[in-house]
Amino acid sequence: MRYKYKDMDKNVQVNQQPAVKRGSWLLIAASTLLTLTGCGTTSYLVDPAYLHDYKVAAIDAPDPSIDGEFEYRTYFYGSGNDKRRKEYGIKVNFRTEPVDARPFMDIFDDIPRYWGFDLERLPLNGRVWFPEGDGPFPLVLIVHGNHAMKNFSDPGYEYLGKLLASRGFIFVSVDQNFLNQTFGGENDARAFLLLEHLKLWRQWNETEGHEFEGKVDMDRIALIGHSRGGESVAHAAAFNRLSRYPDEAYTTFDYDFAIRSVIAIAPCDGQYKPAGHQTTLTDVNYLVIQGGHDADVTTFMGLRQFSRVNFTGNDFRCKAAVYVYRANHSRFNTAWGPLDYQGPASWFPNEQPIMDAEDQRQVAKVLISAFLEATLNYKDEYLSIFKDTRTASEWLPEDIYITRYQDSYFEVIADFEEDFDVTTATLPGGQIMGENLMTWKESDICYRTADGSTQENFTVVLEWEDTSQDEPNSAVGSYSIVLDHDARDRLDLSRDTKLVFSIGTADPDMHEPVDLTIELTDTDGHSAGLPLASAGPVHPALTVRLAKWKWMERKLAETLSERLLQTYEIPISDFVEANQSFEPARLEAIRFMFDRSQTGSIMLDDIGISL
Repeated sequence: MRYKYKDMDKNVQVNQQPAVKRGSWLLIAASTLLTLTGCGTTSYLVDPAYLHDYKVAAIDAPDPSIDGEFEYRTYFYGSGNDKRRKEYGIKVNFRTEPVDARPFMDIFDDIPRYWGFDLERLPLNGRVWFPEGDGPFPLVLIVHGNHAMKNFSDPGYEYLGKLLASRGFIFVSVDQNFLNQTFGGENDARAFLLLEHLKLWRQWNETEGHEFEGKVDMDRIALIGHSRGGESVAHAAAFNRLSRYPDEAYTTFDYDFAIRSVIAIAPCDGQYKPAGHQTTLTDVNYLVIQGGHDADVTTFMGLRQFSRVNFTGNDFRCKAAVYVYRANHSRFNTAWGPLDYQGPASWFPNEQPIMDAEDQRQVAKVLISAFLEATLNYKDEYLSIFKDTRTASEWLPEDIYITRYQDSYFEVIADFEEDFDVTTATLPGGQIMGENLMTWKESDICYRTADGSTQENFTVVLEWEDTSQDEPNSAVGSYSIVLDHDARDRLDLSRDTKLVFSIGTADPDMHEPVDLTIELTDTDGHSAGLPLASAGPVHPALTVRLAKWKWMERKLAETLSERLLQTYEIPISDFVEANQSFEPARLEAIRFMFDRSQTGSIMLDDIGISL
């Protein structure tokens, strides 16, 4: 049995094969078994109610997920010869020339027999939401990831296209369905095609009499990618600054676009490595969003790319990572359906805890719109969302959000990447001491999977047990960084700066939030201490069951929770308020004192200061 449904543009019919015939005894039996065995229970979920104990001021800005003032039009551009999709064939608004992608792929399977073209003539197809007005408008391209190639993915971001066009962004959903269902390794080709799309927009913007002449602000460009597309947008931003293709230097590049921002939704990482190297980005704003119940990209792989974004400090740039506990992979795209797998495979993922599809897309609208407003339209007030999502709690569905944030104002004191000496800080002149700790070591963060893969991010792991109640003379555990004169001069600390650090639980069985004291001491011995709870909690381990059966989850995962870090910022002025005698410019020691929770095991990273 075959059936047809119309996509959201109501002019393209798509054939789809149901996974199981209606009334199949196998489906009925499987569903009954799952119900009787109680699979998919949500009892393991961490209740976000613990966050109600930590108050934070709401952001003073309009809701970025609400439509703006612009009317908008929709367009399609493509080859004009597409026999499968009329919007890129006879109904196209603007014709484009195909491009040769042979240097970037050597596998194309039997796809040409379906699409009618080969690697030498890949089309540049896009659906556009274009604001009406004088412009020029920022340009935002989004690209989907791998999916069934006949179940077209590019219409699935219409909800973002409508929102962002109404807010004054040119939004393009790029069609790369013809690259789907390959064997992988094609993410460099996906990146190449994105840059060729940008060439089109530059040409149209400069062509006298064209519909888009002078309407595109080519100095404000953002790339968004989902899944494999999320990895590809990072490659595109890296290729953009190269003169030659890393894997075959006779292929030259001449792009150099002003790509200011890159956003990755549940990206993979390392499917393609330029000349065997990891992709690094410099002076690009970067946001990555990951669902905790993603059964496709089952770990927060985008944290690797987050760590490989560097800033020179010449212009303000920022990077952020947001973990959304109950989000999955597919619901960010309306064409992908509610679950991360189709057909018989869809019987196994645990769908009960996943947030409602509209809620999940609301998360995407808030985060993506706010990040673009901040980084392309210079509305800095929206940056607070990425430092602490609680500032946007009125706009976001209730859930647990864990965020990492860093910007080009950040001055590192200790990030644990420089060597294996646990007594030295990253900042020259910084010495480290640990006292009364059960564990003190520096190590990479392991993912929850059983394959031993890591986040490629070193932290210090600290474990303590407060025995003062049973042993009155016992000392509290602590971890201290002592700064010499030169280190203090480099930091140039003042009341207007902030202490920044990231903390996460290292114990997958820690089910309650942990608190501790942060103490600053100056060279005159004046100390000022604040509880971490004044900024927020050390989140408990967030248990995840991607599979309906526990035994199946244990086959795939080493632990049932991802090891995640939350970034905290505490104004130095708060320490001064705690002790007026404390002088920030003479800071001598930063001490983390484990005196507020009797036991705990944490990861600590990226200690520094920021404006």
